[in-house]
Amino acid sequence: MKLKRGYITVQDVRFGNETAFHGGVLTVHKQEMEEYLLREDENGNITSIELDIVKPGENVRIVHILDTLQVGVKVEGPGTFMPGHLSDPVIAGSGTTHYMKNLAIMECAELPWAGKSALLYARDAIVDMVGPAAGYSPFSETINLILKLTLKDGSSDLEYDNSVRSAGIRCSRALGELIRDIVPDEVEEFDFTREVDPSLPKIAYVTQCQNQGTYSNTFLYGREVSNIVPTILSPTEVMDGCIVSGNYVWPCFKIPSFIQANLPVVMELARGHGKTHNFVGVIFDRGHNDSHFQKLRVANIAANQARILGADGVIISWEGGGNAATDAMLTLQVCESWGIKAIPFTFEFGGPDGTEGVLLVDDVPEAQYVVSGGSIEKPTTIPKVDRVAGGSELRLRKEIGGDPEPADIERTLDVITAFYCGANQSGIGRLAGVGY
Repeated sequence: MKLKRGYITVQDVRFGNETAFHGGVLTVHKQEMEEYLLREDENGNITSIELDIVKPGENVRIVHILDTLQVGVKVEGPGTFMPGHLSDPVIAGSGTTHYMKNLAIMECAELPWAGKSALLYARDAIVDMVGPAAGYSPFSETINLILKLTLKDGSSDLEYDNSVRSAGIRCSRALGELIRDIVPDEVEEFDFTREVDPSLPKIAYVTQCQNQGTYSNTFLYGREVSNIVPTILSPTEVMDGCIVSGNYVWPCFKIPSFIQANLPVVMELARGHGKTHNFVGVIFDRGHNDSHFQKLRVANIAANQARILGADGVIISWEGGGNAATDAMLTLQVCESWGIKAIPFTFEFGGPDGTEGVLLVDDVPEAQYVVSGGSIEKPTTIPKVDRVAGGSELRLRKEIGGDPEPADIERTLDVITAFYCGANQSGIGRLAGVGY
């Protein structure tokens, strides 16, 4: 496939008396956009929508974050940006797509905890725009348009989930139309149709999503992937938003839709395609398989897809915690047994200084080279902030009560699990290992 990505830089976002984009400034008519999104929620699961703007450097804490979306519009070629959502599931990844750069749309809402297990419930996610926690999330560096959604009582989890996702995508689509005819500030072209030097090493990327039920699902072309087997995707399909997140559980591990469309490994491998290596494809599968047999089955099929692609090496990353690590390590083990070199991304435990107890959830002897995204067991004190967006309270740790607490106060968290994308294993992190 061949895809052009055109980037239009957003320098500022303001509320005004029209929704328009001029000279790098996005103006949003707040009332009109709120009324439009509320009107399009056909089943009335959302009782109110309030827009807010949060910019880098502001002393603001964002809470209740569910998913984060990029603004994009398909200018030429089949499909839509984020195909299969409020659109036909047409294969994307070719033609031209324009994207707003430096802007993120954040869906923020309190989803119900009643009846949820101690693990799989919609946990509160935090982004601090300044201070010691800001570096954990890439969205401390973007201008964020907040959709604060209030939900009516009595709807099902599935109804809430669909309404929240649809509101974010409708907002992205509406703003995307503003840049359809704008000449991009920057254009990247990714061409996987041309011949590549056969001597270059062939590299594949295995990206393993979380999919364990409503509020912890991932969507491929508009449907959740509980029954999927490892599937080969063109890198350009991924860049065009064919993977959309519906995962609201562990904030630190999840990969928002914004990141799914800009996966760092996909982007860097694609940029080097035909120069330093041959990027032969993306292998998409799900982790958290619930039996050893199923884990072995998925691992073998994923490794076989890499073998079919002729890969000399694979990079493996996964979304989620302990259960998913076993799926990934088994995939690595099968790849290595067939002579395909495999390198995983992972988070660590290890206590406050990184030396205590078990460092990794799972490991195999074949995992000789591991890329660490850092420890989740770093106590962090987040200070009092001037303002909170997305809500006013936090509900932390349902398993010990989860009573609402003021969101703006100073508090010390003994682990980083509440920090949005704080231990994300897609390669977006800013942490680095430094010798001393």
